[in-house]
Amino acid sequence: MQKLYIAWNAISIIALIFFTYFAAKKKTRLSPLVAAMCALAAFCILTYLAQFFTCNERLALTLCALHYIGELFIMFIIFVFVISMAEISKPLTKPSISTCVLYAVAFIDAASLIANIWTRHALSLSPVFYADGTFNYWDRNFYWPIYLNLALQIIMCLKIVAALLTRTFKLPNFYRNKFITISALFTLVIVLSSVYYFNAFKFEFSILLYLPLAAYAFQIAFWGINAALLNTMISLVSENISHAVACFANRGECFYLNREARSIFGVGVTGRATAEGYRNKLKNQYPEKMFNFLTLTQTMQVGTITRTFDCEYRILRDAKKREVVSYIKLVDTTEELARLEQEKFRSEHDPVTNLFNRSAFFTRASEILRACKDIDFYLIATNIMDFKLVNNLFGEQVGDEVLRLQAASFSTLNQNMTAFGRISGDKFAALVPKEAFDPKTFLQNNNIIQQAVEKYHYKLQNYIGVYEISDKFENVKFMYDKAAMTIDSIRGDMENTLAFYDTSLMDKQIHDKRIISEFDEALASGQFVMFLQPQIDAATNKILGAEALARWISPEHGVIPPIDFVPVLEKSGMIHKLDHYMWEQAAKKLADWKEKGIDLYISINISAKDFYYCDLYSLLTGLVEKYKINPQRLNIEITETVLMQDINAHRAILQKLRSYGFTIEMDDFGSGYSSLNTLKNVEMNTLKIDMGFLRASNVSQRIKDIILSIISMSKTLGMKVITEGVETKDQVDFLKEANCDIFQGFYFSKPIPVDEFEKKLCEGGGN
Repeated sequence: MQKLYIAWNAISIIALIFFTYFAAKKKTRLSPLVAAMCALAAFCILTYLAQFFTCNERLALTLCALHYIGELFIMFIIFVFVISMAEISKPLTKPSISTCVLYAVAFIDAASLIANIWTRHALSLSPVFYADGTFNYWDRNFYWPIYLNLALQIIMCLKIVAALLTRTFKLPNFYRNKFITISALFTLVIVLSSVYYFNAFKFEFSILLYLPLAAYAFQIAFWGINAALLNTMISLVSENISHAVACFANRGECFYLNREARSIFGVGVTGRATAEGYRNKLKNQYPEKMFNFLTLTQTMQVGTITRTFDCEYRILRDAKKREVVSYIKLVDTTEELARLEQEKFRSEHDPVTNLFNRSAFFTRASEILRACKDIDFYLIATNIMDFKLVNNLFGEQVGDEVLRLQAASFSTLNQNMTAFGRISGDKFAALVPKEAFDPKTFLQNNNIIQQAVEKYHYKLQNYIGVYEISDKFENVKFMYDKAAMTIDSIRGDMENTLAFYDTSLMDKQIHDKRIISEFDEALASGQFVMFLQPQIDAATNKILGAEALARWISPEHGVIPPIDFVPVLEKSGMIHKLDHYMWEQAAKKLADWKEKGIDLYISINISAKDFYYCDLYSLLTGLVEKYKINPQRLNIEITETVLMQDINAHRAILQKLRSYGFTIEMDDFGSGYSSLNTLKNVEMNTLKIDMGFLRASNVSQRIKDIILSIISMSKTLGMKVITEGVETKDQVDFLKEANCDIFQGFYFSKPIPVDEFEKKLCEGGGN
């Protein structure tokens, strides 16, 4: 019996060493645990078995201590292996207090067992001999400290059993069978170990199960779970995959349809027969040489719904290129294609009107023009005047309704050869065949958009620019720019709201762009020159001062009149640069005159942009201080139109300038809309009347009465009166009788260079 026992344990040691070696080579997550478990099991068997071959009591006690310590460590490792095997335990962070206590007690127990080699306080050995007096084995005598080791083993056994039972009932059936088996083996080890402790048996039979227990742990850790898990995974994945999969034997018989495939082809024999028919149809449509691996997109009728699938057919072959099995995979792309179509629509269309957006319209218009080479087209641009006011006054909801009505008005022209788009804001574009274009229809569309604001009694005006396309390969963006440019030529005209493009508009745009591009360099190089137009005292005919006017003398283009560049600079927002330059020139000239003893003033002009692009007060007072001139000699002219754009803010600035000493003049009074309310709210020093309406061949007494009233009112308000545009002696005589203070106009002098002005001054001035 003893020889058989020793032989089995020797075989177990060799097998466990083998398991340890291969577990360490596996390099998996469980490898260290399985390797440590097998190595400790071999160590425990070896230390126990060695006791049968030693007669030295101290060596036997040493082997006993190592055996008990090894068993304790095995239990710790088995516990970690159990909770790690299915990966359902929480990640280990800081150990709990109970775990720390358990480690401490285990350390004390190990120290006690080591000390027992010399003290024999926990365990003593008594030799047992055969009848012939030869040594047989060591009989063990237990004392109370050994029960600390026993208690630790019982606690670890309970923890392991609890962990096994918990995972047995918590985990899926796939894992459950594995845990039931390992639980049974471990329970048997516990029972046999307990029998050995509480009965005086010669052999510890529990260690006989170390090898089967380690072998089973090795098998489920590296082979059993992986192989079974792979088969289970394949089955579950193929059944629950979101794509349809149909598998066929080498002769074409369908032997498997997953859930999605059954929803397409049907269930049972009928479903498999339908799948076989679909496969045969594919095989008949495509050559055999292309049929080993085939991908295509097809539509299929599934019930009452037409669905689109990406179809993949593949034949799987063995090492000798023989067909083993084939499968069809169908990926439903119906919703994906619908989503892509929606995204494409959203990317190409305006969300408010559902018309093409800017880029999509230009692309679609280009396609139509390239395809219809024998048809003549118009590119039409529309723009709603002051549309921003609709949003501000009535809200964006009403504004959006206007835009939708504008888009709906195009529906009457909807043909295959037309394209409509919202370019930006309230700007729309249309590509229409020339024969389908009716100006009356477009003009009547204004009544459609008027419906949105009809209840507010607000008048909408839609302007239309039409460009006749002569070169279909021209960039459509340029075509639209030309149509939009046409709108600029009629903007503000309440009667004429539709215009056709002509080349003069392009010439004007080119001219404007040239002005803008050359302006900065011209200003820096001194091409802008200050001209002065004298202002004459009505009583003495002497020069009192002059108005500063800019002239552009270009080396390339000669003298450029103000009418050619001032409107362009105002529109582009660059006029403030020229104004600043002219103010500086006027201040310099006043300083020069001051040194020469010439006591005249110069009037400078202020535009609307000057209030927004600079600190007007600081800039003008800075010029006075820089050149040490009298502010009363630098008069400031401002038109009522500029003043009315933000009367409260502008009035405050002008009042500060007036308090500083500047003379403030209201320019062009009578040339347009004039408000007595402005004169009431803004204190002015001088009123400047435009005499343009006196140039008529037949000046009525009514017009003269108006002039007399204006001059009389100005005197009452304490303002001087300057009349500009004086061109005839009759006008001079009339204005003298009307008590006008100062004259300015061609009758006395046109605007002249500064040196000519000074020469005229030396000659006595006047006419």
